[in-house]
Amino acid sequence: MLVVETGKLSREKIRQQFAVDAAATLEMNQYTDLFNRLAYINGVFPQRIFRGGMGTAGNSGLYPASSRPLDENDKVWPIRFGAGREYANVPDPPQDFGILHMYTDSARGVAIEKANKVAFNYISVYRWLGDVATAQKLIFERAVAKDHALLRKSLWMNLRRENDNTKCSVGPTECGEEAAEAFSDINIRMHYVSGFKHCPVTMVIDGKSYTGALTGAFQFDGSGLFQLATVESDQMAAYDTGFVVKRHWTPESNYFNLDLKSLYDPYVRTRVASKGGKVWPDTTPKFFTRTYP
Repeated sequence: MLVVETGKLSREKIRQQFAVDAAATLEMNQYTDLFNRLAYINGVFPQRIFRGGMGTAGNSGLYPASSRPLDENDKVWPIRFGAGREYANVPDPPQDFGILHMYTDSARGVAIEKANKVAFNYISVYRWLGDVATAQKLIFERAVAKDHALLRKSLWMNLRRENDNTKCSVGPTECGEEAAEAFSDINIRMHYVSGFKHCPVTMVIDGKSYTGALTGAFQFDGSGLFQLATVESDQMAAYDTGFVVKRHWTPESNYFNLDLKSLYDPYVRTRVASKGGKVWPDTTPKFFTRTYP
């Protein structure tokens, strides 16, 4: 009977371990996907869209760009704003980027028609990027960060049993409370510019060319025009290190009537992390989920 009861206990421990490994990995995959999506929105998409179409605007910091050709095998892709907006090339940039200068001061101006076209294209693209980032933020917060529904459902599907009164047999919303608490809060921040101006611009009136700076700036309504979506650097560091996910479980009754729960309160554990990429700066969408034994 000792051999039989030991085998039953070992089998249940293995079942619990597999369940918590699978649930924790599935849950962390949601964070990994989010980080990769934000990296694409922050740097890869703007560079692909604007590259070659806005002259030296990338060098002046109008949009994130790489200082050299990218190699997919590079560990980090140096995609960031140029010299005109170096203040934003930090892991925790300000929420309000202030006024965006579409062009830096130079000896020659830019034709007003071209300036208007550049502004229209720029605003259109970043409005779209902002809509995508906002949608991803809302979906993630409701589907993942709010109550970790996927984690709970995974545990429920792997651990439920008939005629069992444990929480994971009641329903998915009742399962996985301890495991869900292992994941720390995450704050997805949105960053904006409050307005923009062209400097300098050139107008042609009656055959004569006039170059100068426009007075004032065009102001955006509300928060402003989207620029970046980032996660606090200390939170990113925590997900790179990983979280220990635990689940205490109650052994079945045994032949010897021993209360194993009170004797050693058995539990299983696993550690999961999301690492390998960067959200901002040097946006690199190479995050992957790693599960440690």
